[in-house]
Amino acid sequence: MISARALLNTFARARSHPDWSDRYDFLTLLSNASLAQLPADAMTRLQVQMADADPVNKGPRRRAAIVYDDDLSRAMLTYWEMVAGKTLTTDERVFTSEVKARAWLSEPR
Repeated sequence: MISARALLNTFARARSHPDWSDRYDFLTLLSNASLAQLPADAMTRLQVQMADADPVNKGPRRRAAIVYDDDLSRAMLTYWEMVAGKTLTTDERVFTSEVKARAWLSEPR
């Protein structure tokens, strides 16, 4: 199982990488981690923390594709996608395949 804190730390580490840019869409691949036991309120708090840490709050919304292979976590990810539009500064979509995620990211806006 993965915790909300671990997810937040993962995104913070990625953002601190010298090649990171807050000006492009991004793809997150999650595997071998279960979100099935993570409470919905922890997911909501994680989104608030991510939005607070996001320096990009103006201009066009970036897209964030999440690829996740754990069927048991699907309900949590459906919830994540449903509430993300109200909280995060990115358009969030969850996919079961990287091919589909990349296709969505490459679609014209």
